[in-house]
Amino acid sequence: MFFFTPLISKKDLASKTKEIFGKSEISKFISNLNLKLPENNPKDLPIHLKKDMPNATREFLQWLVGFTDAEGFFYIYNNKTWTAASLRFSIELHADDIGILYKIAQTLGVGRVVKDKKRNSAVFYVVNINDIIRLIIPIFQEFPLQTTKYLDFTCFSKAALIKSKSPGGVSKISKTDLMEIKKIKETMNSKRLTIDKKQEDFLSNKVSINMWWLLGFVEGEGTFGYKHLVPYFQIAQHKKNLFVLIAIETFLSNIFKQSNNPLYCKDFHVKYTLNKKTGVYSITLEKIDSIFCHILPLFESMSFFTRKSIDYHYWIISVVMHKFGYYYLPEGKKIALQISSGTNKHRYSTNDLNKTELPSVDSISRLFAQTPPFDVNSGRSHFELVREFTISKGGRKGFTVYVYLSSSEGYKELKGSPFSTYGAAHVVIGLKSGSRVIGRYIDTGKAYKDKYIFTSVPVLINYT
Repeated sequence: MFFFTPLISKKDLASKTKEIFGKSEISKFISNLNLKLPENNPKDLPIHLKKDMPNATREFLQWLVGFTDAEGFFYIYNNKTWTAASLRFSIELHADDIGILYKIAQTLGVGRVVKDKKRNSAVFYVVNINDIIRLIIPIFQEFPLQTTKYLDFTCFSKAALIKSKSPGGVSKISKTDLMEIKKIKETMNSKRLTIDKKQEDFLSNKVSINMWWLLGFVEGEGTFGYKHLVPYFQIAQHKKNLFVLIAIETFLSNIFKQSNNPLYCKDFHVKYTLNKKTGVYSITLEKIDSIFCHILPLFESMSFFTRKSIDYHYWIISVVMHKFGYYYLPEGKKIALQISSGTNKHRYSTNDLNKTELPSVDSISRLFAQTPPFDVNSGRSHFELVREFTISKGGRKGFTVYVYLSSSEGYKELKGSPFSTYGAAHVVIGLKSGSRVIGRYIDTGKAYKDKYIFTSVPVLINYT
């Protein structure tokens, strides 16, 4: 069950989003985005996999491998005296996301799904050695992992081979074989602190990105996020997997180079950032034109398997709001704030932050029923359209802003209000002149820190 119920189900949200867009000018532009996607492999699975998994498709297994690269774990566990050793393949997620784990178990026909109440998590796992040898290992041999997790899987497979060939059988292996498995374990997962040049070169040369692997990886490691209410798309990985991020950029870039889209769609720029404390690299697309022309059509050609589809579909709405200028209307800004405050980490039942109700479908439909504030037919970039709109509203001189302060009697207009610029108002309330707080909250009816309300016109206000 989703936290935000009974607003709209995942399936209904996807269809309703398309319905909303289909009744507006937006559909004309989305339909004209000629994204030339690479042809995928044939849909039929190899016979040895199809026999054991009649409900599985090639696309799903490619997705599963991408999702495993992001969230999966290959592990060898033993007792204290190393008189026995077992193998375990698992995927652990937040308890709210248990639905996809049941989907994986049902499709593969092996493994169990359990909840861990102490960790607020759910785990899909396979420990039966026969299922591991018969099914799990062949899946990842047919559809290889792309990150350094490939090295863990290789070790995992070696250990499984040792167990399968042990004279005593998989349930009772020799001490010599156990010591060999122990050596293997010492090179896996957290024990592998670095990868050498030979391994790095091998992985870099081996990496091969496809659409369904990418979807699975994004559902695990991707972010459909917002910075100051402006949508961005991001994928993060530890620096040892930088080669995967580079391969993803190349994969996306090659798709977009072949597309015959408007001039404002030609700019495809990925930004790399490194968190030196954590050693994590991020690749980010933050330009609205690039997101609208490239990322949106790519993911619209596939179907999400996890609850990240909720974040994605509301994120699309936010992208479209910015692209067509609806964001700059008071009701648009209010919807943008609701979306950014109600998706991603905010939608989890264990999140302690204030819960924000997501915008209703009717409010989104009413917004998109209006004439778009931006003339997207002009062929100008989003940056140029924003600048033109800003100037037309007096942006060079500053926007007038009315500030209302919370008091025991409700909200009353702050002394000095109205202010001739956002910067002046920011300074008065103790922020830096260049802050974006007012731009995010103005005309939304939302209070900044439960203390200030910002409007572009004077209002009789008495929020109690």
